[in-house]
Amino acid sequence: MAEITLAYCSSHAPMMAAAREAADEHQRDRLFGALQSIREDARRAGVQACVVASNEHFTNFFLENFPQICIGVGEQNWGPTEAWLPIDKAWIPGHPGLAGHLTRSLLSAGFDPAFSYQLELDHGVMTVYHELDPELQLPLVPIVQNCAVHPMMPLRRCYEFGAALGEAIRSFTGLDRVALAGAGGLSHFIGVPRVGDIDEEFDRWFLDVLERGDVASVLDLPDDELELAGNGAHEIRSWLTIAGAAAPARGRTLAYEPVYPWITGMGVSRFQLAPEGRAS
Repeated sequence: MAEITLAYCSSHAPMMAAAREAADEHQRDRLFGALQSIREDARRAGVQACVVASNEHFTNFFLENFPQICIGVGEQNWGPTEAWLPIDKAWIPGHPGLAGHLTRSLLSAGFDPAFSYQLELDHGVMTVYHELDPELQLPLVPIVQNCAVHPMMPLRRCYEFGAALGEAIRSFTGLDRVALAGAGGLSHFIGVPRVGDIDEEFDRWFLDVLERGDVASVLDLPDDELELAGNGAHEIRSWLTIAGAAAPARGRTLAYEPVYPWITGMGVSRFQLAPEGRAS
């Protein structure tokens, strides 16, 4: 059976790659230092594949067909799709065995994920994946989620989806060690007059919720209240997915930096898993 060797979440602002030097040096050091520690732990543990959940940014789907969840089940996926993102364009290896197992397991668990044999991977997946494996060789199962277009899956349903995802990963017999990442958030505003604002209070509250293991206080938050922290704050759905998969593990904040040049509250949180891949 596969073990979730590490589970973590990270913000995925495109400017963390495209305008890295625009951020304060100390903020960069703390943020990328946290991601480096995760990368080093993944290598020491011998992680064999990763599953990354992230927002769909109109890269693969538009309003004529916009699934709530889509799993990349193909042999490979192309990324990053943005020509200006300074990450090498490449065919990213998939893991069809794991991806197919997740799709079937989630269907049996009462979820209805779409699936694609070839996804385009934008900054939402690629910035976080690249920090995990700069060589772009680690087999990747991408899961794109609707964190942008109303109506969206309720936050509670995202957490429940994560719980089913975690069980599906752990029931897979084709691998021993899998990394699980949620990408997106925290507070930010896109395409609206408040672009550039960061709700530091919300970000710190949400990270504290993960640390206290009080996820229940978030799960019934209505979308209009969540959106006070920015339309980009809906991306905490991917964080709650990973929280559900790692439950009852608590998060530990490795870094939080309100990076105004990147217009995003940037956070990294790692869930404290025991050796068998569950809560310590």
